[in-house]
Amino acid sequence: MSAPSPPPTSATSQWREPVAGADGFWLQDSPTNLMIINSVMIFDRLEIDHFRRLFSNRVLAAGGGEQYPRFRRKIVRVGRRFHWEEDPDFDVTRHIVPGPQEVRTSDQLREYVSALAQVELPEDRSRWQMQLIEDFEDGSTAIICRVHHCMGDGLAFIPVLFKLMDESEVTRVLPGEKVAKKRPNKLALAAKLPLAGPLVLAQKMLWKADSSSVHGPELGGIKRVAWTRKFELSHIKNLKNHFEATVNDVLMAAIAGSFKRYLEHTSGLGVDKVRASMPVSIRAQGEAPVMNNRFAAVLLELPAGIADVRARIAETKRRMSAVKRSVEPLVTYGLMRVMVKALPQGISTRLADFLANKCTCVVTNVPGPQEDLYIGGRRLRNMIFWVPQRGKIGIGISIFSFSGSVQVGIIADTTLLPDPQLFAKAFEDELEHMSEVAG
Repeated sequence: MSAPSPPPTSATSQWREPVAGADGFWLQDSPTNLMIINSVMIFDRLEIDHFRRLFSNRVLAAGGGEQYPRFRRKIVRVGRRFHWEEDPDFDVTRHIVPGPQEVRTSDQLREYVSALAQVELPEDRSRWQMQLIEDFEDGSTAIICRVHHCMGDGLAFIPVLFKLMDESEVTRVLPGEKVAKKRPNKLALAAKLPLAGPLVLAQKMLWKADSSSVHGPELGGIKRVAWTRKFELSHIKNLKNHFEATVNDVLMAAIAGSFKRYLEHTSGLGVDKVRASMPVSIRAQGEAPVMNNRFAAVLLELPAGIADVRARIAETKRRMSAVKRSVEPLVTYGLMRVMVKALPQGISTRLADFLANKCTCVVTNVPGPQEDLYIGGRRLRNMIFWVPQRGKIGIGISIFSFSGSVQVGIIADTTLLPDPQLFAKAFEDELEHMSEVAG
């Protein structure tokens, strides 16, 4: 349980709450990898003053100001521990600011977000920022959102997105509120934890790190972002029905095929497997996400060496199903919390990086709202986000489904992927190939 919010007194700035282990784990930025979630939202034309008022009224003031207090709190270090502290100088105009108005096209936006991905957020205030480019292409407005991972994970910000939207325009169904047909047996998992947990951890510790042109070289710290075109979610569902898999199985198999295509195209070399660090939510079924980090990063081998589409999807499904039945998410989450609480930051960082460095990429899949969303009567046309990486991982792949479509964002260190748009094209080609196989 977190400490209660402080009363509005002159001593508010002295009130402090320790940063929980799962949140503090992400206060480990490095010169080559910042722990910042970057995203872009494209709306119908929206003025910055109007947006500031909407954000203040609908998010900052939600629940009497106590529903999302982290937006007003900065992080301070006291000894070895990090704490949340009320920002006495909080002003929404310090966080929602004008973006460069000379950025007018998607290509210019891609270049600007790439450069911004290497810039730290100010530490003297709450670690989030939104830049508004009011006059973007086709009569739209682009909002560039940057939030430090310590404030919450991807699912945690979906309710914030809903809160920001017009009440009359959206049916509020949050991820996790739907009841699963078959719930995992938590008692069975808990019983297996003492025996299987150390075995799972030892197995991952003994893995050899991936070695290819997209993992192994030292990172340069220069980032570039890219994104695919939109795919109809109904089309992906048709593919998953044809291949007797899940939507996630199909998309992860497509990512595996994308690595195969990209490496063969750029270096002429194939790859047998690509290890991915994959966030898995450990929230209880039906638990509405709040602003925190409640996930574990599991290590998954993607069968990139299997050329046959059907065989690759089947093998991906087998491996994904094994993860769902495994205690690995609980083991990883518990280990993460223990490391942050019990070990000096330098040691916990090295241990976390040791596991992360075995992987080529971070892959995350966040289900967004499937209805059209509006803010102040302006429709949300598109939304893309880019997941941060840690250690020697230099590639982040983010899958986001929204308003009946699926889109993939790619962020990469230019030492590994000089032009991540080529990888985006490989993903598009792989999904087209799957469609051809499915007929």
